[in-house]
Amino acid sequence: MKLTRRSLVDRALKSSLLCLTFNIAGTPLLLTPEQAHARGVALKQLKETQARRLGLLAEAMVPGAVNKGVVEFIDHQLGADPNEALLIAKYFGVALPYHDFYAKGIATAAAMSQKALGKVLDDLDAAETGQLVKSMAAPGAIVDGFPIFLFYLCLRSDAVDVVYGTPEGFEKLNIPYMPHIMPPEGWDA
Repeated sequence: MKLTRRSLVDRALKSSLLCLTFNIAGTPLLLTPEQAHARGVALKQLKETQARRLGLLAEAMVPGAVNKGVVEFIDHQLGADPNEALLIAKYFGVALPYHDFYAKGIATAAAMSQKALGKVLDDLDAAETGQLVKSMAAPGAIVDGFPIFLFYLCLRSDAVDVVYGTPEGFEKLNIPYMPHIMPPEGWDA
């Protein structure tokens, strides 16, 4: 069975876990993004500043995203084979490499913060971060030739997947998890 975003989420929903392989001290471990975050797994694709800013933006979009491991999830996926990546960017037709798209999105958001609010992204309070995210979400928003609205959609979707893409996430929303499409084979096929 080919691994797709849907098949992985289907399997994760069955087990209540989205597990990825993270290498810790040379030893591969199967962890959820949340567990990778809690263990402080070293990031391999994002620079420290990029990771911090990505987390600030994702947290403003979907509260709880940082502790659920959105940064670790995205970092892990940026290092994956693009044909196997589970980032929503793949499904929005974002040009490869995805790393460049996320890096440009983070840099563009930082530039927007400086220009519109006169502050470094890292220094924004919650209201200011919310204001920045709202401007990123404007339909068709393009900043210096970069589709910041598309970056917003991708980051928000990835954050939603990490926070709410499990039966526990559905429970937080008071929505019973009822799959509408059952796989043609068993969950463990």
